[in-house]
Amino acid sequence: MKYPRLQAVYALSDAEIRQHIEYLRSFSELVVPAEGPPVVLRDPNDDPVIYTAVAGAADVICTLDRHFYVPNVQEFCYRQGIEILNDLDLLHALRQEI
Repeated sequence: MKYPRLQAVYALSDAEIRQHIEYLRSFSELVVPAEGPPVVLRDPNDDPVIYTAVAGAADVICTLDRHFYVPNVQEFCYRQGIEILNDLDLLHALRQEI
């Protein structure tokens, strides 16, 4: 949250950042990422995101990262019960549940 691009938009103080982190902790579940074979072949740095979602039994990964939309990644996530959605599709899905 201290990245310059985020600070340019939100200009959060250290106290505001700590408060937001505490808010997130209040309803978060910390998990240790599962381990497994490479999934995101074009960007192995994305694999921890996939395996954290698996360990946390996530329903959705919300991302605009194009590496998550290739067939092998989509198929792996589908088998794990995880849907890959962009921000607009996630908002649409959430509205459908109301």
